[in-house]
Amino acid sequence: MLKLIETALIAWADAARRAGIMLVIAIAMAAGAAGYFAATNLKVNTDTSAMLDPSLPFQMRAAELREAFPQIKTDIVVIARAPTLDEADAFIAELRAAVAADEASFTGVFAPAQEPFFAENGLLYLSERELESRMTQLSKASGLIETLIKSPTVGAFFTTLAENDALAEQSELGADTLERLYAELALVTQASLAGERRPFSWMGALDSETDGAAAHTRLLYATPVLDYGRLQPAKAGIEALRTRIADLEEKHAGRVEAYITGDPALRVEELEAVTTGIGLSMTLSLVLVSILLLMCYRSHGMALLTLSGLVITLTLTSAFAAAVVGELNLVSVAFTVLLIGLGLDFAIHLLLHVQERRVAGEDNAAALKGALHEVGPALALAAPTTALAFLSFVPTRFDGIAQLGVIAGAGVIIAFFVSVTFMPAALAMFNGHPKKASGGQVRAFFAAIGRYSGPIAVATIALGAAALLLAPQVRFDADQMSLRNPNAPSVIGFNLLFDDPETAPYRLTRLVSSADDAIETAQTAKRLETVGGVRSLPDFVPEDQEAKLELIDFAAGSLVFALSAEPGSAAGPTADEGVSALAARLDEAYGDGPADSPAVRLAGLLERLQAAGSQADRERLEDNIFAFWPDLTARLRAQMNADFVTLETLPPSLAARYRSDGGQWRVDIIPEADVRDPKALDAFVSQVEAVYPDLAGGAFQARKAGETISAAMLQATSIALGVIAVFLWLLVRRIQSVLLILFPLVLAAVLTAATGVLLNIPFNYANVIVLPLLIGIGVDSGIHLVMRQRQIRAGEDVHGTSTPRAILFSALTTVASFGSLMLSPHRGTASMGELLSIAIAFTLICTLIVLPAAFRYGERRGRNGSAGV
Repeated sequence: MLKLIETALIAWADAARRAGIMLVIAIAMAAGAAGYFAATNLKVNTDTSAMLDPSLPFQMRAAELREAFPQIKTDIVVIARAPTLDEADAFIAELRAAVAADEASFTGVFAPAQEPFFAENGLLYLSERELESRMTQLSKASGLIETLIKSPTVGAFFTTLAENDALAEQSELGADTLERLYAELALVTQASLAGERRPFSWMGALDSETDGAAAHTRLLYATPVLDYGRLQPAKAGIEALRTRIADLEEKHAGRVEAYITGDPALRVEELEAVTTGIGLSMTLSLVLVSILLLMCYRSHGMALLTLSGLVITLTLTSAFAAAVVGELNLVSVAFTVLLIGLGLDFAIHLLLHVQERRVAGEDNAAALKGALHEVGPALALAAPTTALAFLSFVPTRFDGIAQLGVIAGAGVIIAFFVSVTFMPAALAMFNGHPKKASGGQVRAFFAAIGRYSGPIAVATIALGAAALLLAPQVRFDADQMSLRNPNAPSVIGFNLLFDDPETAPYRLTRLVSSADDAIETAQTAKRLETVGGVRSLPDFVPEDQEAKLELIDFAAGSLVFALSAEPGSAAGPTADEGVSALAARLDEAYGDGPADSPAVRLAGLLERLQAAGSQADRERLEDNIFAFWPDLTARLRAQMNADFVTLETLPPSLAARYRSDGGQWRVDIIPEADVRDPKALDAFVSQVEAVYPDLAGGAFQARKAGETISAAMLQATSIALGVIAVFLWLLVRRIQSVLLILFPLVLAAVLTAATGVLLNIPFNYANVIVLPLLIGIGVDSGIHLVMRQRQIRAGEDVHGTSTPRAILFSALTTVASFGSLMLSPHRGTASMGELLSIAIAFTLICTLIVLPAAFRYGERRGRNGSAGV
């Protein structure tokens, strides 16, 4: 069989050589046409959920959830964080108005805190204790509210505060409210004197429940117009939001941070990270590979010929991907970088042997024939074995890696045929006999390996045995966010959602057919210890509404009267009069108090304002204090209109998120712990799934995807190892040779997995292909060494041949291309580069050290056996 392969390859390559320049031109034209076809037809799909078999039960339930509630996948989420709740509310309110007006970019907008329904009925969602406290504080502040509606000035505000402070216990505002007002005023006055914008937080000062938080968050959900003619259908909506947000951030003096996240934004930025990373990796790998080829051949012509063959391989493979697959995913998009490493191997082995024979004086025909005699069968074995390793994921349920396997497997076969077709044809351009290049350092390196490979091999095997102890710690990270650039704004925003359990995106979802089923699911789930809360449409009908409405009615009298005052109907004291009155009162009452108390700090700042403050400082102070005063009074007026809430009166914008047009009710089950921790995720999903197996949602998807991909990795590795072993045996018909080829690969796989544990590089969606690929790539080196060992005379060392040099530079070019992936901002792609580089390094060590040592051990046993006969 091997002799037949050798004969066929020699005949094929000789025919290509005789065709010469005409064949080179034909191949170049075909590559150009293929490149154009790929550029105009190959697309990228950034949806990671599409990388798994859609017929899996959890995938089908996820699809059902997306179909019933499409906003899960289509909505863009904006997160606004500000030092004060007033600023966060104002920012989102302005953004909501802008989005609602932009009908060309958006079909809907939902900002919970700014929806008219919640503005009116928001008090009903407080507990009775919280509501009573809130209404008591607002009632006490009704006098101040009335005064400032009539005269919204610093003079009126400060004079009223001085008067209330003088009343001590009889003050309407109370000591706690006064202290919060002083603390807030101290911050505002200090900023105003420094020429800064720092709005007064009325909500923080008048409501103890909102006071003291380091940052306040508000959310907005925008439903974009989707343009499916674009690679990213929601890109126009995202760009419109970015523009609006930039304008608002400038208006708010940079005090509000806004992040755009949600599935559309995550996918846009992930695609940007992947494409940027792949472009950078391709450029760097081509540079490194070019340098290595010059070192390998010491010939610019041979290096250029090899690179030309690589370009042809990449364009033909891209055209194959466009024709067969059509749409790449975030893993398979890396095939170009993979092929830069893999596509060179065949050319390096062939041309290095051709070069050596041409140096010895042979012409192109003889050199090509001799080289194919030496490496042709090995190349013919290496191509399908590597392709089989890639294709090992095809039978699994992991469609994303299966796609990469199909493309890269085809690319390997294409690279082989380019090497035995284009390379011989292009050799016509190389005439004469090149001078022998010095290779003393490389030969000395291999000579040293030959002398010490025995002890080193034993140490490597012992290390592999020790590495088996780490095998139980190998883990798979199913969190899709682990793949993404942690510094991308969409990822930062996504992680901020975990700060509030109510907005945590990793949750379980159950679809039911009625409100009663939703209530029953919620009641049952709440009893589970891993569940922190449950949200469904019935949960938005407040409890104890009659009692709460009575509380609001009881306190509404004084507030309604205050809010009905005529705006600007009173002149009030001047700013200087108010500042002087409050400063004097604070100095009198708190002058001997702690220097860091709010009243003492405010008194000192007011004295500075009186002594050195400019008119601009006074105007800035008034602007800062009353920046959000109209918003407060509008909110208070709306809250006085609270009314009884039923399922039927809930706003459509809310109802559509929990009840589909088809009558399905969505029940979200929120975890008690942070399920970004794999142990917390397992506990949460396991406990709820035991009660309700028909789950969907992000947490369920992550858990089940992890199980599916882990199984796919083991299945693919087993398939690759088994199929390659059978394939090798069918061709070489020697069990010993097959075992010699496979043993270093198994050892390298164990060492790679253990190193991943030590360096905390878990397997994920992107790098899960490492072990099957290690087998496919590593078997090539084993094939070349074993086949070469069978050709040399007994007693000779394979290290003395040119094959180890070809293996070394093939491995180095592969590491150079794979290693460049580590620079990608996309963490999934970077982890692929990390693990692949580690795997290739171990494969090289095991192949060049352990395998030759096994050769000598086998020869010694053979000689001892013969001597004993």
